[in-house]
Amino acid sequence: MTTIRLTFPWGRYYAHPWGINPTRLREPEWPPSPWRLLRALVSAWFRAHPGQVPSPECIALLEVMGRELPEIGTGKVSFGQAVHWQPNYGAADAEDKADASYKNTRHENHFAAVSGAVLFRWRNADLAPELRRTLETLLAELTYFGRSESLCHAEVCNTEPSAETGWCLPTDGRKISATCRDVFCPIPGAKGFCVTDLWMRRKELGKHDPGNAPPHLVDALLATDMKPNGAAWFSYQMPAGWPEKWVVRTPRTVRAAERHAPSAGPKVAHYLCFSLQCRVPLLPKFIVPLSERFRSAANHHLCRVYGDGTSSFALFGHAEDRPADVVGDHQHAFYLPMPKRGDASGFLSDLHVWCPYGFTQAEIEILLRINRLDWGSGKYPVRPVLTALAKETPTDAPFATGKTASRLWRSASPFVPPRYFYRSESGKRTLKVKDQPEYQLVECLKAAGVITPGEIRRLSLADRNPDDGQARWEVVRTPEGEDAVLNEAITVPVHRPTSSGTREKERRVGLFFEIEFTEFVSLPVPALGHSAHFGLGLFVPVEP
Repeated sequence: MTTIRLTFPWGRYYAHPWGINPTRLREPEWPPSPWRLLRALVSAWFRAHPGQVPSPECIALLEVMGRELPEIGTGKVSFGQAVHWQPNYGAADAEDKADASYKNTRHENHFAAVSGAVLFRWRNADLAPELRRTLETLLAELTYFGRSESLCHAEVCNTEPSAETGWCLPTDGRKISATCRDVFCPIPGAKGFCVTDLWMRRKELGKHDPGNAPPHLVDALLATDMKPNGAAWFSYQMPAGWPEKWVVRTPRTVRAAERHAPSAGPKVAHYLCFSLQCRVPLLPKFIVPLSERFRSAANHHLCRVYGDGTSSFALFGHAEDRPADVVGDHQHAFYLPMPKRGDASGFLSDLHVWCPYGFTQAEIEILLRINRLDWGSGKYPVRPVLTALAKETPTDAPFATGKTASRLWRSASPFVPPRYFYRSESGKRTLKVKDQPEYQLVECLKAAGVITPGEIRRLSLADRNPDDGQARWEVVRTPEGEDAVLNEAITVPVHRPTSSGTREKERRVGLFFEIEFTEFVSLPVPALGHSAHFGLGLFVPVEP
């Protein structure tokens, strides 16, 4: 048995089904096509060996994989699209061309937001050692899968898949069924698929000069029905419970006549996760601006649906809207942009929304209306796509909710003391003992109900990001001989309430800490300190 695991660091898979006009699509290709995978592997060969024909080992590998329809394992998925308007110079008349005024053509770029890895499993493919090495070499060259936006890491999987993986199983042809989806595959069997089908037509084989490169396969197929030799559509039986259990969809908004106050009604969820779709990486230093944009967008849609002056304690935490049954602080929503688990780059790829008090169906529908966050000049908008919704927070959530216990907790984002911990007078800083960052962190822990003894250690940026720590965060620069209180400190934008009548941005000093308790401790809230509900002061457990 041979299994290939594909992981998408940005949590998205862009691909249009083979040979189908994109203007007729409603969803992307799903599950990913085995034919696309074989073409990606042979493309990886040509990329690593320019000007060379595939080796006998490469040909033998592709033939083994093309003779069997693989099983495809996936997790939950959400479908979305990005719309682009392309200037169409050819459709403009002479007067418009003279004025450089063009018409626009609409393009829909469909994608799937995936919650985990995609697995291809060939049950009867037992590779010889040399073929396995060839496969590992080709997978190392595969940097994207589908369109170029689908950044991908590919590897041979040697471990058992997760119990949460759903398996799409091939059928013996094409079926008409709500639980099946068509997938473009190599035709199995010795007489079906041929390796050269991946890059040229069979009728060109006899007259092709092996010393020259063949025409591009897509160019050769454009005058035909786009059906290459050795490939056909097969129906795959989707996992049990498809699509309700596996596809996360946006629910319909109720009619205006049926609407009640957004906070009225039962609590149907405490946790949502959005995949942050953006054409450029989101640096971690934009945690608070990103959270603020999302929260502001929620307020905008709330006012549009329910009218100005409507509010929601769960979404915004306003003291004047605090329900009588709320016990304790920090019961409203936390907006936590985070990287994917195990992603060493640190780029923000997911937005976790967690509310101890809970969301009603109306409040969830408000969040699901947010489909665009304009970023900077708006050139590269962020598109949040729902990938998970749960009544109870998942046990493997990457932040603290009072369920995970650990002796060692470490900063995932800088802790900003609630009070200014230095004062500048006449060019000289003074510091009160109770205002020290470490002391304020202890007070925050006590306020959260954590009284277990422990040790607090300040982390250096070099320890967190040895390559480009200063590029990710703006380091505080102190004059020579200045007090060491600002060592390893950075400046970050923080949330500033607009009740003062000004929207001026505020920056504060933050630091990274590590807390080692004398025994296992569960933090009841994911973040501490200033702007904790916007992603700062986030502490995550470290394996003991």
